Amino acid sequence: METAKQAARTASSLPPIIVAEEQFDDLSGIAERLSRVLPEVSGFLEQELARAKLVPMARVPGDVVTVNSTVEFIFGMKGRPERLKLVYPARTMPESGCISLASPAGVALLGMHEGETISWSSRYGDMRWLKVVKVCGRE
Repeated sequence: METAKQAARTASSLPPIIVAEEQFDDLSGIAERLSRVLPEVSGFLEQELARAKLVPMARVPGDVVTVNSTVEFIFGMKGRPERLKLVYPARTMPESGCISLASPAGVALLGMHEGETISWSSRYGDMRWLKVVKVCGRE
């Protein structure tokens, strides 16, 4: 369910993102499945996919976060850099050093360039943000 704050936010106020064409169908399927259990995450993922520039994986710049990228980022609430791998929900294991696309922070990382910051409204209405520091590699 989209909040009024999310609906009011325009794509022009968000940083541009790139998504690999080869991952798009899987990501769309995840958004659909999440709609039943995590509708706010599903809506956020759908919003991000709708505004993403799709390019072949071979043409995705190395400084862009894709699924299976290891990324260093600062999550605003914690204030210190974290290094995690962005993974599909089925591949997330507790304490595995991964962040799932079934989380708002995981969705926020998708397609971001190094140095960019994105903010979003949580399901409780408070603002969250993160900044991509470095894309450390991808599988």
